[in-house]
Amino acid sequence: MAFQLESSTQNTITACAEQTIQINRQDYAHSVLLSPTQIEPLSAKNLSDLDDEIWAKVIAAAPEVLLIGTGTTHRFAPPAQLASLYRANIGVECMNSSAASRTYNVLMNEGRKVLAIILLTND
Repeated sequence: MAFQLESSTQNTITACAEQTIQINRQDYAHSVLLSPTQIEPLSAKNLSDLDDEIWAKVIAAAPEVLLIGTGTTHRFAPPAQLASLYRANIGVECMNSSAASRTYNVLMNEGRKVLAIILLTND
């Protein structure tokens, strides 16, 4: 799936495929934690790999919403896994990685405080 790049100094997802994500036209072959200003590589490949260290980074960034792209297949994270985010009043949405990428771009362009975890899995 390809996306149109708009001129911006913010991190824009320009493509998302099964084993790569393209941010600002640069390919990444690993999962990422993405904000409009930062890209952090993640070793996580599945929801179960997301741990307290990652949640602490999300909470410290204090987004309105965290989008979790779960690979090519939509999966739900167990509510207990997300409890610390809910306590911090962070909205969480799980969807497949392509949908999360599109939603991230829309929310970012609206000026919303959004983070995305895009998992590149071996579905």
